[in-house]
Parts: sequence; C-alpha cells; structure tokens
Amino acid sequence: MNLDNFCYYSFGQSEVGKVIIKILKENTSLMAICLSIFIIGTPFGFIFFEETEEALLPNLKQIKEKILTESKSQTALNIFFNNLIVSLILLAGGTFIILPFFIMFTNGFLVGFIIKLLLEKNLGLIFFIKGIILHSVFELPAIFISAAMGIRIGLSYLTRDNKRRVSRVSQRIREAAVIYLLVVIPLLLIAAFVEAFISAELVM
Repeated sequence: MNLDNFCYYSFGQSEVGKVIIKILKENTSLMAICLSIFIIGTPFGFIFFEETEEALLPNLKQIKEKILTESKSQTALNIFFNNLIVSLILLAGGTFIILPFFIMFTNGFLVGFIIKLLLEKNLGLIFFIKGIILHSVFELPAIFISAAMGIRIGLSYLTRDNKRRVSRVSQRIREAAVIYLLVVIPLLLIAAFVEAFISAELVM
C-alpha cells in the first residue's frame, strides 16, 4: 500500500485528511533519509555485538524484568510515554539536524544488536517477528515521521531573510503539530498496546 492509499484509508477525503496527506508527502524524502540511516545502523549493531554486549545487555535485562513484574496496561503506558519522549526529542532536536540522524542510527544499531542476540540464543526469525516486527510496524513510522518533521523545522532556519525565516519556521511548527497530534501519537499508542498485549505474550 503506497502513501496515498494509506492516507486515504486512514483519513478519508476530509479537509484535515487532505492537509495530512499534503504534509506527509512533502516530508517523504526526509523520512526516506531517516529510514536509510536506521538501516545503515543495523549491521553495525550486529557486527559490534561483542564490543557493546556488556553495556547493552544489563539494560535489556532490566527492561525484561520490569515487563514481567508490571501489568500489561502499565507496561503499555510506560512504552507509550517512553516513545512519546523520544518522538518529542526528535521533533525538537531537529533544529540541530544532526540529532535525529544520530538517534536513527542508534535505533538501527540496537535492532542489529538484538538480531545478533537472538541468533546467539538460537532464537530464529519467527521470534524476531513476534517480538519486534509486530509493534514496529506502527512504532517506526511514527519515529521516522517525528524525525523528518523535526529536521524540516531545522532546515527552515537556513535562510538569511529574517522575515522569511520566521514565516517558514512558524509554518513548519504548525504542520508538525498537526501531524504529531493526528498521526504520531495514535501510531505510538497502537504500537505500545500491541507490544504489551500481543508481542510480549507471543514471546513469553
């Protein structure tokens, strides 16, 4: 399903839907760049597994133990708010442009690390799909969109014309607010509940 179809089925042909489609289309290139950097980071996490294992494994174990002791609803809310914070950092940090790229690479690195970890424990592709892919279908687009919108705000500062800069930055912020409220937050909410109620259950 391409972007046009996705937006059509999600938002219909309302005026708000048309605005959302327009803004997302304008950010497609930046989202593709964010996705590319995420993908580039993945093999690094796989390759440098041994070098980073000591630093990352305790954190992953701590997350696992927390999930096991919490209710699913509490886990879902924690996941949602954690991802919400990350998305806000991406949105606000886009002003510096480089920060979203760093976060994209780091997230890709972590996925590569987890893939290697699963292979080390003789857990296959099915486990990866159950534990990672299901909720990532919703979570990653939200993250990429947040990063792209943040970068676009940052790029709008790059003009010598002060009046034009203020106008462009204001417009980009308004666009980001619309997308964040109507697209990013719902996607993160769905991702959190899928991860807590479905993914976690499947891998237990």
